[in-house]
Amino acid sequence: MLALVVIQPLAATSQTITALQPRFGQTLALLHEAESAGATSSEVAPLVVLLNKALELNAEAIKLGTPDQAQKQADLLVQVDQILTTVENRAAELTVVASHRSYTNRILTYMFAGVAAVLGTIAYAFTVSFYQEYRIKRTFQMRATRK
Repeated sequence: MLALVVIQPLAATSQTITALQPRFGQTLALLHEAESAGATSSEVAPLVVLLNKALELNAEAIKLGTPDQAQKQADLLVQVDQILTTVENRAAELTVVASHRSYTNRILTYMFAGVAAVLGTIAYAFTVSFYQEYRIKRTFQMRATRK
């Protein structure tokens, strides 16, 4: 999903370069960082939707190039800036939350693996003990016969 978002800024960059283009890259980097930290696609999806809206508004602002539409273009660029700020803040929060969740999951996994190893060792010890006891009983139950 993030790859589709990355392609759109490249298309917008090829048309016209504005002051907000580096900001899109920075926002995408924060979004990618959140995904790398362990955020799920359902958590990232609203941010991608907001980022797509910012791209649409930016493209609309680029189309408004005449001097009489300068105020509307400035308003659109302010909206884009607000959306990018919102996405950056939410992505930073999501990165922290996902990182903590991943760390907690990793700790729980190691704890459960340790508990499983201890239980497996105990089960193996009981199995070996019972098998030895069985062999000893069978040995004492043997009868010597002549041939």
